[in-house]
Amino acid sequence: MKQAFVLLLSFLLVTKGGSQILKKIGNRIKDGASWRVSNKIDNEIRKGVDSLFEMPKKIKNKNNVKASTEEIDKNNAGNNQQKNINTAGNNTMAAATEKEMKPTDGFITLTLSATTIFTGGTISINGESVKYKNLNQVEITVSGPSANDTKNIPLADDGKYRTAWIAADKAGEYTVTVKSSDKKARQSAKLIVYTLPDLGNWCDNNIAEVNKAFDKLKSSAAKVADGISSKDKAELEKKVAAVKGKVDNVLKLYKDLNTAGKETADLAKSGKPLPRGLAGNLSNLNDNLADQTQQIKALEEIAAHEPLDNTICEYIVILNEACAAFQTVTSFWSRSLSTILLNITTDNVIPSTAGTINERAGGIDAPYDFPLKEITKIYATSKVDAESLSSKLGKAGIAADLAQFALDILLKTYCGVFKGDFTHDYNIEFRNNDGENWWTYGAEMKAILFLRYPKDKNTGGIIKMKGNLEGNAVKFDFWQDIAKENDFHAVSKGKIVVVPIKTFTPLSVSVATSERDILGFGAIARGLATPAYFNIPVDAEYDVDAKKIKIFVNDAIIDFSNLVANQFVFLMVGQDLIPYPKKMDFPIHKAKTTINGIFISFKEFDVEKDSKGNESFHGKGTRHIGDKTSIRETNLNFTLSAKKDN
Repeated sequence: MKQAFVLLLSFLLVTKGGSQILKKIGNRIKDGASWRVSNKIDNEIRKGVDSLFEMPKKIKNKNNVKASTEEIDKNNAGNNQQKNINTAGNNTMAAATEKEMKPTDGFITLTLSATTIFTGGTISINGESVKYKNLNQVEITVSGPSANDTKNIPLADDGKYRTAWIAADKAGEYTVTVKSSDKKARQSAKLIVYTLPDLGNWCDNNIAEVNKAFDKLKSSAAKVADGISSKDKAELEKKVAAVKGKVDNVLKLYKDLNTAGKETADLAKSGKPLPRGLAGNLSNLNDNLADQTQQIKALEEIAAHEPLDNTICEYIVILNEACAAFQTVTSFWSRSLSTILLNITTDNVIPSTAGTINERAGGIDAPYDFPLKEITKIYATSKVDAESLSSKLGKAGIAADLAQFALDILLKTYCGVFKGDFTHDYNIEFRNNDGENWWTYGAEMKAILFLRYPKDKNTGGIIKMKGNLEGNAVKFDFWQDIAKENDFHAVSKGKIVVVPIKTFTPLSVSVATSERDILGFGAIARGLATPAYFNIPVDAEYDVDAKKIKIFVNDAIIDFSNLVANQFVFLMVGQDLIPYPKKMDFPIHKAKTTINGIFISFKEFDVEKDSKGNESFHGKGTRHIGDKTSIRETNLNFTLSAKKDN
């Protein structure tokens, strides 16, 4: 590790001239002709050394994050059962792993408003880089079948940039590349440009995915139907039939859009002029359809797990999740689709960003009264379909009635349910060999604990329950001083100064989305829509005679994604006084790791009854690992309050 930081120091000492960037740094460094001449000689030697190694290397010492995970997972309570120990090797750290925890040159992000577009349409190009002194612009290049377009885009005061590109008249794959303000980092994204004749079957994927999702829903409903009364079965079949009616309306819209796409292609082939805003509006429509397909696929992949066991309770939960494939996207999607179709039939042009990469025209200008009438006629049926569908769905969407029937009626009829609130927060401090804190991070989480069991198996003794801890992070905390990290400090000897530019913490929401799900969208749907979401299955054993409940944490169905990481953007300035922008990702424990760490020490809870016989259990505690003299010190806290819900 020390070798890596020696190389890093060498890299930062390359002579670039005597420009004064930070006066406070300049006061610490010799400023003389002899120093500069010596540095020029040293620079030639360093060029050969630098070529042999990737620089800078990762920070790696005994303060690594894997050791933190091992400490949290240690079973320090003698009566804990083996099943509670974390055995999932890939279920510990989100975002950057220890291997990836290293400074990288430059900083740049890139986001495209769409990845497919029609000729003449416009995409938005957005991102962020370091703005500091003369580091004030990024270079964007769009390359593909037509000539390359390159332009320098200025950075706003907050380091963000925004521009637009009007799609070329040649179809094919294009690449958007942006270089950071210091030219050291780059990001690229692919973009497909289509011609209008490619519209004939643009809804085929949507049709296939909706049919697949509905088949999953029907299959789940059939398993539930086998375990309920004939009366409830008839009501369930009625709810499923209502969903099918709405699905048929969606499929009709897709088929009409396919017809409209084919007729648009025929119109384009005829050589007749097209409305000036058509390309952009069709691109937006295509993006809308593609987004919906991707979301349904993502929901299906997440929901593709077996019931926690073969009981009516778990079949009902799976049915509720099957509803999620419709719930997440249909309500908003149908309204946005109506807006786009209205724009197509009235030729409303969506305003593009001021300042574009190129100056191509987006369609054919006036006169365009005749082509507008043609397009209006082509898309009239689809527009009516979308407006009708939006009206029928209302705020509830396609499967809300079925989801509510499953949870509010069937589950409470056939299953015993405990439900309650769970909060959890933690913080971890990392210290150097001198006992100085150089890195601290933590998170706060809110969740719902949901336990269930078949009522026909409630015969006393020990009741085995299945359940979930479902919630999300509501806050992330992060602090660092990498200059105090052992190896960095030992090698730099105060000659390298870290200048913070910006810190990024993951996006969080202030409430537990599982608690605020009024329409019963389903856990899987919330997982797709909520940042830093987790859904962790748990087992529970209710000893009715002893009046105690034990909880055991299992591997997560969904946990913090790899995007959940703290990120530090900074300048490293050495004796040459040249600022070198750097970016470093700091990992965050997945929710399952720290929650499991709580239930290792706090597993058993007393069940109480109030004057009306209502059962409940509660818990609160702190687990402390290490102390002020440790290289790592961890605090895990929680509260839990649950009661019998039926």
